[in-house]
Amino acid sequence: MRAVTQTEVCLRACSGPYGANPDIGPDLLLMLHPASRLEVVIHSRSDGRSAVKSAAYTARASYRDRRLGKRYSGTRKGGLLSHELINWSGQAEDLWNAAEKAEARSNARVVRELRPSLPAELPLAEQVRLVRGFALWLRDEYGVAVQADIHAPTFHNEALGKSLAQDTSEKGRAKYLACLFDEFLTNRNFHAHILATTRAVCGDTGAFGAKTRVLDDKTSGPTELLRIRQEWEKRTNAALKKIGCNARVDLRSYETMAAAGDAPKGLVAQDHLGPRRTARSRRKKAKKGEDTTRAGNRRAEIRARNEELWSSWLLLRALQRERDRETAEQIATDREAERRKVAEAEKQSIQDALSAKKAEAALAASSQFDSLKTGSAFEYAMAWARGEQDEPPCEAPEFSSPVDLETYEPPPGGPQPEPVLQVRVERGRGPRFR
Repeated sequence: MRAVTQTEVCLRACSGPYGANPDIGPDLLLMLHPASRLEVVIHSRSDGRSAVKSAAYTARASYRDRRLGKRYSGTRKGGLLSHELINWSGQAEDLWNAAEKAEARSNARVVRELRPSLPAELPLAEQVRLVRGFALWLRDEYGVAVQADIHAPTFHNEALGKSLAQDTSEKGRAKYLACLFDEFLTNRNFHAHILATTRAVCGDTGAFGAKTRVLDDKTSGPTELLRIRQEWEKRTNAALKKIGCNARVDLRSYETMAAAGDAPKGLVAQDHLGPRRTARSRRKKAKKGEDTTRAGNRRAEIRARNEELWSSWLLLRALQRERDRETAEQIATDREAERRKVAEAEKQSIQDALSAKKAEAALAASSQFDSLKTGSAFEYAMAWARGEQDEPPCEAPEFSSPVDLETYEPPPGGPQPEPVLQVRVERGRGPRFR
């Protein structure tokens, strides 16, 4: 049985009696996307890492590490959907051998790897565009060279996946790509491996420059890492919005989201399985149709509890928003009634004036007129007081009905300057404004 995703839980919660309300539904549909993940890994020689080995694995290629005299191959893995080099004109094998050569220390950091998840709603071309744009941003910000690889999701039936991938004809390739997006055939876990050098690189000469210390420093490093995560989040959400998807990626922790009021309290993050436990889970799922390993059961419990929290939180949020909307409408109604009551009293005061001087004084004290902006404003106001006009001239149509501050958008353009009043005195007549 297929597991219900967090996205589906949010959709179901929003499609109920409260989500069906057009005044409530749109903001609730901006839900948390399951692809809200960006893992950062630093490859260091002290951990036995090799930049050439990592690059060969992500590129599903065979590269030779000249420093160690070893050849590494990832060709048997398969599933490579896209491979690009940014800020490097040669081959990937040469790039990472040059990166290894530029470091002399035994514990040097040679590669910084970003592993973002890619939304399965995005077509492959849009996924490539998203990853390429982000890699170019890394080059522009830090001057590094980047290798960007997109990997396909895993098939539930491994044999089926291999047979589809082996058909390299145009028709076979199209069928393979179509199957990748089928939730009944794959886990739809599209993801990218973005390998960046830890030194600035000259794209023209291929020379390696200074270390990107701003990313390694204890003070600036966390800030820069946050910038990188925010940039990926912004670009991914823009791509989702472009195709009309209501879900949004949010890379904040559950605790941070809950503190900001954007998620329920008590959500638990899933543990990272690693390659061995992941392989064990896949084998168990292939045999029994579900992951019954200890790690799989633990993940299922966490998923079920999180989905229950999300569903309850969305329903309570919808109810609260409905109550707030009703309260706002009642306040607006009461204020309008009070305004009309004051307007009627001021109108009567102007009508009861025994002279033009008293009428002008009553008009000046009226809260219905902020200023006399036109030549006929005084006559217009007097006509209003006599009942010949329904509303005073200063009544702005923009606010003639209750305004929801959460959804209100101001009209285009900036505020217009107040007109300058000029007084013209004519013989035998009073002051006239124009």
